[in-house]
Amino acid sequence: MRSAWSQRGQVLIIFAILLPTLVGMAGLAIDVGTYAANRRHLQNAADAIALAAAQELPDVDAANTVALNWAADNDIDPDELTLRFYAVSPGVPNPKVRVIIERDHRFHFINVLGVNSREVEGRSAAIKASYGGSNGIVPWTVTQATVDAAGNGALVTLKYDADGGENGNFGAIRIDGPGAQTYETSVKHGSTAYACAEGTPNCSPGACPGTYPESCAETAPECDGPDCTPQTGNLIGPTRDGVDHRMNGASAQCDSFGETFSGPNDSGVYRLNPGCNPWLPGGSGGTRVIIIPVVDDFGSGASDPATITGFALVYLEGYDAGKCSGNSCEIKGRFVRADLSAKALAGVYDEDALVQFSRLSE
Repeated sequence: MRSAWSQRGQVLIIFAILLPTLVGMAGLAIDVGTYAANRRHLQNAADAIALAAAQELPDVDAANTVALNWAADNDIDPDELTLRFYAVSPGVPNPKVRVIIERDHRFHFINVLGVNSREVEGRSAAIKASYGGSNGIVPWTVTQATVDAAGNGALVTLKYDADGGENGNFGAIRIDGPGAQTYETSVKHGSTAYACAEGTPNCSPGACPGTYPESCAETAPECDGPDCTPQTGNLIGPTRDGVDHRMNGASAQCDSFGETFSGPNDSGVYRLNPGCNPWLPGGSGGTRVIIIPVVDDFGSGASDPATITGFALVYLEGYDAGKCSGNSCEIKGRFVRADLSAKALAGVYDEDALVQFSRLSE
């Protein structure tokens, strides 16, 4: 009995000795945890502020206003926030915003060790870029003159039959390769290979001779940088089947232009509603939203490549009854000037480009 009481007494003594250490370790864990959580919050806030502000560039005043509004929404005091804006210059191809958030984090337990506070910060930067290329591209092409004449959001005929050249006819290109079946699959689901526009970094003729390293922007088997082989033939059946697939796949909330896009704002820019954005999780119902290449001209056969100069965002309106059979297939849609959230190659900023997006750059 005396031995048992003796052992219990020893445990109590050891516990009393270790208690300050245990309390100190618990306090350290709490302080380190709250510091890490604060840092994570500031970093997330910096990323959100940078992306929101970059969407308004190159209008610095608008970008600054949006940044301050997002800071307030994320509980960031203006005194903690530093914003720096960079205009396009010879060494800066894209307008850019840099966000720095600095805050003192006070410790509650380890201040007994003389550590009362420490600065915690979040840093981020984002650019405004023109759409430089991607996979998921529908392999129809249009000239810049056709886009300019169409008007933002106006209903236009995108693809005429073989006799409609005088109306602005354009042809397909071989992004994923030749053949009617490959073309139809690309119309239905978008290209699997990357196509890119001239001026996009690592997208120039001869940049990818025979192989496609990670540094190469273009991966299309019949493109050489922005120069892509035309897809010959009228391809009425594959075009009709591809368009039907996209029209029938649209969700109820994305089956009209007004539901899919909001705007335009004072600058003529539309916003693509997130639930209809096929490049975002949850946007799979936006099958009528597509991106097609803009080319300098159509070329005159498989031996005369078309050069991609940019990309156009299109809302697909389909075809009228009887307008996609025989030798005729008139596909209608709307060119849309919009800012996107999309996984794409960052091209050199062009204020006249139809498709713009913001991206974290640091």
